[in-house]
Amino acid sequence: MSASIVSLGSTPLQTVEAAALRKAGQDFEALLLEKLLAGARTGQSGPEADYRAMADRQLATDLAAYSPLGIARLLEPKLVEPSK
Repeated sequence: MSASIVSLGSTPLQTVEAAALRKAGQDFEALLLEKLLAGARTGQSGPEADYRAMADRQLATDLAAYSPLGIARLLEPKLVEPSK
């Protein structure tokens, strides 16, 4: 695969692969953000902790989608490169 797949390619397969790579990077960024938020809330238990965990998960997903830190963008080229 070439790096041109990351920028929207000319064929439908390349477009689908580029979208899948973006989604994988975005999901990874959301996971990192969720763990960061969870780490800031240590020591909580009970129903409030469950609610906070759900809220943290949604916040992390929204942040990764709408206000990304750039982790996903940095990962995309690495996912395209063949193993060395």
